This record gives sequence, structure tokens and C-alpha cells, in this order.
Amino acid sequence: MKKAILMLIAAVIAVTPLMAGNEKEATGASLYAASDDKPAAKEKKAKKGPWDRKKYFSLGYSNQTLSPEYGNGFESKFGVSLVNGRNIFLHKKPIAKMLKFAIDLGSDINYAQYKDLEGDYDLPESEPGYEDEEDMDFGMHHIDIGLHVGPSISINPVDHLKLSVYFRFVPSYSMLILNSELYQSFTPLFTYGGEISYKVIGIGIEGRSGNAKYTDMLAQIEGAESMKIKYHTSALRFYISFRF
Repeated sequence: MKKAILMLIAAVIAVTPLMAGNEKEATGASLYAASDDKPAAKEKKAKKGPWDRKKYFSLGYSNQTLSPEYGNGFESKFGVSLVNGRNIFLHKKPIAKMLKFAIDLGSDINYAQYKDLEGDYDLPESEPGYEDEEDMDFGMHHIDIGLHVGPSISINPVDHLKLSVYFRFVPSYSMLILNSELYQSFTPLFTYGGEISYKVIGIGIEGRSGNAKYTDMLAQIEGAESMKIKYHTSALRFYISFRF
């Protein structure tokens, strides 16, 4: 009996290291498999197709003109634009495996600083009554803040290369600073253009135009009557875009 018990204990002692070794091998294999799965999962998550980059952000240079109903126009000496938005595709599968229609939604901010006026708007320095206004000369600035919506067409001819054309309606709040005077208006603007992009980065060009009647903000605050002045905005914008 004692011999049988001793033999059983010896067998258990002999088998235990083998079982531990098998467990380590199994654990190592599972860890190896898990480590193999993680890079694959990361790679799968990071990889995006040409139609997956629906969000866009663009930074542009604007060459802008503001033309009054009568007299000389304002020519910009500096202009910048910030546009942010998203493509909402109207169908899941591309037509002919390369074309998609979408609606673009987003925001549009445009700033322009104008050159000093010449000709009809010049005031003689010696003319009485304008000394105070000259002391309060803030320059000539124009800012539009709005939302944009409109159709777009995108073509993916090869790889991640995309060509896009679009037309957008941009209802905007506009503010003008003309030396010492401050004007505001609601301006229905339109932008139209095209873009070429590859993966994240792209470049584009677009036109921009709209008409509005501006009122004197200070006169409105004081409760006085203010004559509305009609201006036409036209611009050409060049931009670099980023898609995510």
C-alpha cells in the first residue's frame, strides 16, 4: 500500500513540470496571437478609402472687390478665408465606380482689408469738419460670417485622387468698417469652384459674389434714420484644404 502511494506521489511530481510547460507554451501562443491581432486591427482602423474622408477644412487667400452702387470700388490688399464642412453623399455606391453626388454643409468666414480709396472718395486734408474723423481712422475692413449649403460632384478616377466641383449658397452676416464708420448687413453670397485632392491634402479655386444693402450701425443705435447703401461683393479665392 505504501509503495502504491509513493509511486502515485512520484508520478504527480513528474507530470507537474510537463503540465506547467504546456501551460506556458499555450499562454505564450495566445499572447503571440493577441499581439498579432493588435497591429492588424490598428492597420484596419487607420486605413481609409477615397470616399471615407467626408469632413473638410480649408484655409484660403482672397482677392476681393467691394463695389458701391455709385462711385469707386474698394480693392483688397489682403484677404483670408476659413471654411469648414462635411460632404453628405446622396448614394452609397459610386456611379460607374468613380462618381458621387453630395450635399455640402458647413461654415464660411471671410475677411478682407481694403486699400485706401482714391478719386471720388478722397477728402482734402484741409477741409474743415473732418479732423475728428481722421483721428478715428480705423482703416477699411470687411468680414462675412455665414453658413454654406449646396450640391457637389466628386470623381475618383484612380487610387485616392479626387476631383470635385461645387456650388454653395452662403447666407452671411456682414460688417464693414470704413475709416470711422461702421456698417452691417445680411448678405446672400454664392461660392462656386473646384478642388483636386489626394488623401488628406488638396488645393482649390473658387469664385464668390453677392449683393447687400448696408446700414449705419451707430445711427441705428442712436435711433436715427440711416440711408442704406448697396454694395456688390466679388472675390476670387485660392485655398489649401485638409480632409479627414
